[in-house]
Amino acid sequence: MIVKTRPAGFDVEQYAKSCLKYTLFGDNATTDYDFKKVKGGFLFVPVYPTTYIIDESFYNRLFTILNLALTPMYTLIRPLTMQVVDIPNAGAGRSRGLFIPAREGKPRRLSGTSADLAKNARETGRIPLMDLMSWDYVKSPHAVITGVSGSGKSYFLKYLFSACSRLGDVFAIDPKCSDLARLAKQKNVENVIVPSFGDGVNSISGSYLQTVVDELERLEMQMYERQAKLFDSTNRISTDYREIGLKPIFIFIDEVAALMTGSDKAVKTEFQNVLTRLVVLGREAGVYLVLSMQSARAEYIPTVVRDSISLRVQLGRINGENSRFLFPELSEMPFVPLGGKGSGILSIAGDPEYAGIEPLLTPTILD
Repeated sequence: MIVKTRPAGFDVEQYAKSCLKYTLFGDNATTDYDFKKVKGGFLFVPVYPTTYIIDESFYNRLFTILNLALTPMYTLIRPLTMQVVDIPNAGAGRSRGLFIPAREGKPRRLSGTSADLAKNARETGRIPLMDLMSWDYVKSPHAVITGVSGSGKSYFLKYLFSACSRLGDVFAIDPKCSDLARLAKQKNVENVIVPSFGDGVNSISGSYLQTVVDELERLEMQMYERQAKLFDSTNRISTDYREIGLKPIFIFIDEVAALMTGSDKAVKTEFQNVLTRLVVLGREAGVYLVLSMQSARAEYIPTVVRDSISLRVQLGRINGENSRFLFPELSEMPFVPLGGKGSGILSIAGDPEYAGIEPLLTPTILD
């Protein structure tokens, strides 16, 4: 459900023009443009020849002004690139426009028991994230969640774990033996990999990372077996694990940076290599990674892994410095998150329903 906050009789086109008149063009206010509300967002139409240069910097400034000016009447979606669309039969001077995706109103946080929220996921193959937003993990494989302590990162990870545990097999790798491991234990999940306490052989400073690598390589072999079975069982070109009746496998790894602390360089390299293979090859076999960390730096996960992950979530404080690893597009683009505990931003690649970076409120689980 969308919370609509638009006043009665509100003319958004005239209002937006009044906001742009001086803020976009400065003292050189101009009227050689048009602004329209269209399906799925807004269209800024320059009237050529113009007195101003239109480039990515101009588009960023346009978005920044409207983003704050139109909230909460509309929720703007930050495109990953400048969106230029054709306008048929408009004449040479008006035949193109800058499109900014938007949703009317302010999306709301979901609330319910994990069973209720996961029921929809089983029926649709999509895990609900907000009232009008869901994650199709087949179409958009793998996820990474980042955020500093207290941002709600662990809560969001637990929500995904609860949902995924009702959809397929889950594996929990928790170097802190904390929330994720305890949730897995509560749900009687067999596949929980935690370090030993103290200075034991399988401690964080000992062979724990090697234990994790061994388990991931075992899952990698299972992935190859699934791929072979799929290849032998069908002649279809576009297919995946569902065609041969298999369930998805979700591998949750909490606090990747802590996992790698104190380990031998060779083991770290081995860990990053197996992550790469699972991310690049896992989709058709139904093997999905869900990673959690404070910052998605290349020293923790290789760039090829980060670039291959479809669902990207950052919770808590949003600025250019802490967003640049997952959302380099925001380096010059302040964002207006929805606010409240567990709030942040996300993008979902590979799903045409989502045009860019959107605000997020983590669902509230009542059980």
